[in-house]
Amino acid sequence: MKTQTIFWSIFTISLILVLAGFFPSLKGLLEAWNTKEYSHGYIIPFLSVLIGWHILTEKKPKTKPSWLGLPLVIVGFLLLIISQLSAFATPSYYGFVIALIGITISFFGLGFAINLTPAFIYLIFAIPLPKLIYMELSAELQLISSSLGVFMLQTFGISVFQDGNIIDLGTQKLQVVEACSGLRYLFPLMSFSFLIAFLLDDKMWKRVVIFLSAIPITIVMNSLRIAIVGILVNWGGSEMAEGLIHDLEGWMIFAICVAILMIEVWILTNIGSNKGRLRHEYIGLASGSIITGKPKLKAPSIIIFVITIMLSLFTIIYDINDRKEITPSHPQFAFFPLNLGDWHGRQSQLEPNILKTLKLSDYFIADYKKSQDQEPVNLYIAYYNSQRVGTSAHSPSNCLPGGGWKITKREVIPVDLENQSIPVTRMVIDKDDQSLLMYYWFDQRGRIINDQYGAKWYLLVDSITKQRTDGALVRLTTPILDYENVDKADKRIKSLIKAAYPKIRQYIPQ
Repeated sequence: MKTQTIFWSIFTISLILVLAGFFPSLKGLLEAWNTKEYSHGYIIPFLSVLIGWHILTEKKPKTKPSWLGLPLVIVGFLLLIISQLSAFATPSYYGFVIALIGITISFFGLGFAINLTPAFIYLIFAIPLPKLIYMELSAELQLISSSLGVFMLQTFGISVFQDGNIIDLGTQKLQVVEACSGLRYLFPLMSFSFLIAFLLDDKMWKRVVIFLSAIPITIVMNSLRIAIVGILVNWGGSEMAEGLIHDLEGWMIFAICVAILMIEVWILTNIGSNKGRLRHEYIGLASGSIITGKPKLKAPSIIIFVITIMLSLFTIIYDINDRKEITPSHPQFAFFPLNLGDWHGRQSQLEPNILKTLKLSDYFIADYKKSQDQEPVNLYIAYYNSQRVGTSAHSPSNCLPGGGWKITKREVIPVDLENQSIPVTRMVIDKDDQSLLMYYWFDQRGRIINDQYGAKWYLLVDSITKQRTDGALVRLTTPILDYENVDKADKRIKSLIKAAYPKIRQYIPQ
C-alpha cells in the first residue's frame, strides 16, 4: 500500500509540475476560449478526462513504464521554450499535450497511452489555429459561403449580384465578413462530431463519415443562413441583419446543424445487417478500476519525475519573459520628420483602445502628400522594444480580414532604391466601394522580412544568438481611385518609400 501511495503521489506531482511549467503560456488559451469560435474550448479538457476514464475502466490496460516517454516530455518543454522565444503561442499548446503523453508513457507505458489516443486527440480541439492559417481558412469559407448563398437566393427568385464577398440585392448590400465565414459553427461542430464518432459502436468508415460530415454541413448551413439574411434584408431592411435577430439566426442554424448530424447518425447506424449504436454508458461518470494489477515505481517513472522537476523549475524560475535582454536605444518616433524631400506629412494618433490592443513600445503614423490635390500615402511604423507572446508585430494579412477587408491580390515585389533593392509585400484590398494599395515589410534587427512565419523564425534565432527581440512593422497605404490606374498608386507609394526609407532605418535599430 505504501508503494502504491508513493507511485500515485509522484505521478500526481509530475502532472502538477507540467501544468505549472506551461501555465503562463496556457493562459493564452483562455483568451481564445472567450471568442465565439473557440468558446467550446472550456468543456474540452473535462470531456477528454471523461473519455479517458471510460476507456481505462473498460479496457483496464496493464502498466509497463517506458523510456519512450522521456523524449516526448523533453520535446514538449522545448516547444514551450521555442514558443516563448519566438512570440508564437501555438507551439506551447501542442507542447503541453505532448508532455502529457510523455508523462503517461513514462509511468504507465506505450500501450496505456495508445488506449488513451481518443482523449489526447480530443484535447487538440481546444487549441486555436495559428492566426495566419485561421485567416486564410476564413477567407476561403467566406467566398464559398457567399457563392452558395447567392445561388440559393437566385433559386428563391431574388435578383442578386455577387462581387467577391459582397452580395448586392439592389436596394441593400451585404458583406460576408470574417464573423460570417462559418468557423463559429465549424470548430464546435467538428469537436461534437468527433465525440459522436467516438461514442458510435459501429464500423470505422461510418465513424469517419460522421466526423468529416461536419465540414459540408457547416458550409451548406452557413450559406443557407446568408441566404436567409438576404431574404430578410430584402423584405425588411438592413435591421434584419443586425442585433438580436442576427444572433438568433446563428443559434438556430447551429441547432439545425446538430440535428442534421444526429439524423445522419441514425441513418448510418441502420445501414447494414448489424445495426450500430451510441454507447450511452459512456455518458456520465465511470466506475471501477482503471488498470489491471498494481502499478510499480520503476526507473523510467523515477527519471521522468526528476527531469520534470528540472524542466518545470527551469521554466518557472528562469522566466523566459523576464530574462535579461538587450534592448537597443532608438530615436523616438515623435521626432520622425514630417518633411521628406518633396513629401509633406500630417501626423495623427491611434485611438487608446487600439494602442491597448497592440501594446506598442513606440509608433508613428502620418499622411504624406506632395501637393494638395494629390491623394495621400499613409505611413505607419509599429515598433516593439521586446516581442513576446501576445506582444509582437502583426502582419496586416492577418488583421485586415477581421476588419471586413478582402485581400484581392498579394505578392512580394522588389522596390528599387538608390543603392539597393528591398523586397516588400504588395496587397490590393477592397471593402465596400473602397480600394486600397498597401505595401508592408518587417524590419527586424537589420533584416527585411515579408513572411510572418519567417519573422517568427528569426525572432527565435536572434533571441538566442543576440539576446534581442526588438523589431518593427512598416506599412504604407494609399487609395486606388476609380478614375486612376493602379500603377499611379504604385508610383505614389514607391516615391515615398525612396524618400522615407533612409530615415526609417535610422529610427529602427539595425
